[in-house]
Amino acid sequence: MRDAPAAEKRPLFRPMPAAPEFPVAALGPLRDPVEAIQMRTQAPVAMCGNSVLAAATLAVQAQRDVELPGGGRKPLTAMFVSVADSGERKSAVDKLALAPVYRIEEEWRAEHADAHRRYLNDKEAWKEAREAAKKKAKGDRAAIRDALDTVGAEPQQPPHPMLLLADPTPEALVMHLRDGRPWAGVFTAEGGILAGGAAFNDESRMRTGALFNVLWDGEAIRRSRVLTGAAYLPGRRCTAHVMLQQVVADRLFGDPMLDGIGMLARTLLVAPESTAGTRLYRATPAECRPTLERYAAQLDSRLRRPPATKPDDPSVLDPPVLRLHPDAERLWIAFYDAVEAQLLPGGEFASIKAFGAKLAEHAGRLAAVLTVYADPDAMEVPAAMMANGIDLARYYAAEMLRLQGACTVSIDLRLAARLLAWWQARPDPRCHLAGIYQRGLNALGDAATARRIAGILEEHGWLQRLPACTEVDGAPRRDAWVLAP
Repeated sequence: MRDAPAAEKRPLFRPMPAAPEFPVAALGPLRDPVEAIQMRTQAPVAMCGNSVLAAATLAVQAQRDVELPGGGRKPLTAMFVSVADSGERKSAVDKLALAPVYRIEEEWRAEHADAHRRYLNDKEAWKEAREAAKKKAKGDRAAIRDALDTVGAEPQQPPHPMLLLADPTPEALVMHLRDGRPWAGVFTAEGGILAGGAAFNDESRMRTGALFNVLWDGEAIRRSRVLTGAAYLPGRRCTAHVMLQQVVADRLFGDPMLDGIGMLARTLLVAPESTAGTRLYRATPAECRPTLERYAAQLDSRLRRPPATKPDDPSVLDPPVLRLHPDAERLWIAFYDAVEAQLLPGGEFASIKAFGAKLAEHAGRLAAVLTVYADPDAMEVPAAMMANGIDLARYYAAEMLRLQGACTVSIDLRLAARLLAWWQARPDPRCHLAGIYQRGLNALGDAATARRIAGILEEHGWLQRLPACTEVDGAPRRDAWVLAP
């Protein structure tokens, strides 16, 4: 009997187009530190750009809002996501971009012990003063009230020294913004911890997504919980930068619920081409050090500026509003109209309508962040910064268009592609089931998963099943395959 013809090899999924070139020139005052971090780490420049933009946004979000034509007052908050697999030096990039933040957090931590001790002493003194005032009034209600008013309000504990959170639940983030400073950041180079943790489990992910939306919009947080109590928190700001591996990003952004509530539309997403394999050793150029020192000093000064709060309530941010220079306003309006026209069916942005509807706002926010980073006393966005914001927004739109289909690729298909690459790199084209889950990918660590993923490759014509009891690796195997010729 003649052997059955081999199945035709079919692609596992449509290959993704090449990533667009990151517009480094549009970073304006942030271009030099981004290029210095890229030269030092040899990581993808888009990832370096996202990290530095996120750090700058974190530093200025408590200083200014921006007024956009017809859109009103907008906070300078943003949600950045960088998608890159292990080995792309995500942590190295983030450490350099956030180094000034870590240093100031360490200073706050050192100061917090003394501040907390003074608070505890002051609270005890306040309690004793209230008791003494009540005793002195001898049961007279009006006198007691007046005496307690004279004692004053209960001392407030000092804010927590931590500015950055890596893995908060929505409730924990609300408590952090209530009990700490009125501005914070959710930053992590290990986004799998956040996406796979309590914040995005089946019970919490809608609440988490909705809370990020509220913070991005600059609206007051309104919550009432039995255990944590009620919270009405106006004037809070929170910027995020989450670095994810592709398999985690697929799970998070392939979630139709998160897309449906508008979280993806508020996200500035990059998934650059890998630089692994091209990063041959080279000495760090001498100019990187002074460039990063200047960046650190500038970011440090923005972080140390007192946040713009309401005069009668330092827990509520009320930043001054940046206006657009008339030339910047003309650029923004022209961009807004051009984008809006492309949201119609058949238009360039019709397939990413929700993101496209916020694209001009993204451009305005980015332009304002660059403006305040360059000049913390600025009260007007110049045309040059608006042009930069528009170029950056166009880049993020191109990335969103490129990546829109990636989230529809199932995790199993991506695992199959990784297994195929591992298999093709082996000297022996044959492999058995135990060899896959014992020596193959960590993600295929059990027999059931390994059998399912190998079955996908067999179905697509990349593997051929060997007869039962074929000897592979020195022993007869029940489940074994060979790469199709």
